[in-house]
Amino acid sequence: MQAERRALVRTTISKGALLFYDAQRGVLTCRVHDITNRGAAIELRDVNLLPPDFELTFDNFHTVRECRVIWRQGDFAGVAFQG
Repeated sequence: MQAERRALVRTTISKGALLFYDAQRGVLTCRVHDITNRGAAIELRDVNLLPPDFELTFDNFHTVRECRVIWRQGDFAGVAFQG
């Protein structure tokens, strides 16, 4: 079994979110699997190209988090919240 390397404990959730990065591309859906105040693990569906920086909203654009991709493996990505 691999040892946990994360500095912060993540809260496991399964919540839909909206991802956007280009006005021409529109808004894409994703699912957040776990989260901290510094980042999250998200599941992407049918997103082949993900830029290194994008924005994410959990509450239909009431609040928006700027994100940077830390890792990606298939349909899953780990992101760090910016700012």
